[in-house]
Amino acid sequence: MRTGRAYGIRGTRRVLLLFCALAALFATATTPARAATDSAAQAAYLADRLRTNPVHVTDQLPREVPRSTAPAFAEVAERTGVPTYVIVLPSPSATDPGLLDAVHERLGRDGLYVLIDESNVADAAAYGVDAPADDAWTVALYEVPYDAGPLRRFERFVEVVAQGDEKAAARAEAARAKYDDGEEPAALYIGPSDRSDQSSLTGVLLTGVPLLILLLVPYVRRWWHRLPRAAGTTGATWRKEVKASRALRWSLPVLALACAVAIAVTAPLVFDETRSSWSPRPRAIELNARLDRVAEGLAQDPVYADPESPRVLDSAQSARLHDRIRAFERSRDGGPVFVSLVPQLTEDESGGDEEAFAAAVHDKLGVDGVYVVADPASGYINVFNHGLRLDGYSLLFDLPESITYGDDKADEAEDHFLGERLGALMTILDKTPRTDEATSPGDPYPVTDPVREDELPPLFGADFWPALFMGVLAAGLAFGLVAGLLGIVRRLLLRRRNPAPLQT
Repeated sequence: MRTGRAYGIRGTRRVLLLFCALAALFATATTPARAATDSAAQAAYLADRLRTNPVHVTDQLPREVPRSTAPAFAEVAERTGVPTYVIVLPSPSATDPGLLDAVHERLGRDGLYVLIDESNVADAAAYGVDAPADDAWTVALYEVPYDAGPLRRFERFVEVVAQGDEKAAARAEAARAKYDDGEEPAALYIGPSDRSDQSSLTGVLLTGVPLLILLLVPYVRRWWHRLPRAAGTTGATWRKEVKASRALRWSLPVLALACAVAIAVTAPLVFDETRSSWSPRPRAIELNARLDRVAEGLAQDPVYADPESPRVLDSAQSARLHDRIRAFERSRDGGPVFVSLVPQLTEDESGGDEEAFAAAVHDKLGVDGVYVVADPASGYINVFNHGLRLDGYSLLFDLPESITYGDDKADEAEDHFLGERLGALMTILDKTPRTDEATSPGDPYPVTDPVREDELPPLFGADFWPALFMGVLAAGLAFGLVAGLLGIVRRLLLRRRNPAPLQT
């Protein structure tokens, strides 16, 4: 009986172990599915925005697409002839191919839905209306220069939609046939390096051309007079040439000055570009909109998830992170921790500088603490101490790369394992040495001025003045080359006129 009972107990244990193994297997199998972003909240948020206004322009791209462009997008959208809903988002937040489907389902209104990022028409779909969205997208992609900006691309997109299915299909096919081989439309704007070349060319011409006139014209005339003349040349002819030479001596300075003035006046008309981008100058309210939004959110909740981006923390991860933050705040010499799950972009108000973003949010919130910037798009995590008695340098410079950047698996996962990595960060915060005074790296480096960053340098700017001296050198070099060539020609003519006697 004992033997049978022992076998029964062992069998029960084996069954339990089998169930545990199966449970672990299913848990492991479902981990990759959990390591994905959740776009439901993002779609719901965007649908609410479109319910209020059919055009939603994000506040995260003030340097490239400020919110002041919303009326222009709305005006263009009216030309489609069908109800049109426009969403302008940063490209990292607009990568989900099913986002428009989810937004349409949430909004419950048929129409043409267009998703635009900082440079292109990213996606478009027609629901319950007749609109050649795919062909219009193709034409806008191929026909418009890469630097034209999203508004001009959207204008071309709408233009093709308004033409109807047949013409749109033909135009898309023609665009593919023309540009599939790599040919692209000419760029619309120049950059600072192009302006530098224009300034240098203007400087060289402004001194080189007048100086070349002053040097070369008299030399060519003297060379001409020294050429051997025909026997029939009369004295009256020589006197006329001498008189013309005297007149030219007085007119040459006037001619050189006139050329310099013409170059100085014409160059700004030829090189008339003033900006390197299409984007309008952002206003102060647009540069502060996202910062205000994040600060207001952190005032209510220490973990702020950008509503325009897919969610990267599930409810369980968020709850655990809140618990860890509360525990750290109650710990000895601890304090508040503020986590911003917000994309960091070169087109945002901070120019993609996480340190500048954290400092600006701290200034607006007005509360000392540890400010964590976690980018849901790239997965990068940066930590900045503002006012707590912690070793802020170690937090900034000595965090393990597995937390700051993640490993290969985190890079491949849609959520970058941010939940786990933020939990590991809280463990490091608990162990961070306390200091007698707050240690912070100091003020961040100033970011590029977002109002003036697209302004080209003046034509008569820093690169113009050195080019004036280069023009003098170029004129001297050109004069030397011409003088050498004319000297060779004169010798050849003299040899032809006075050949050497034959030796016997």
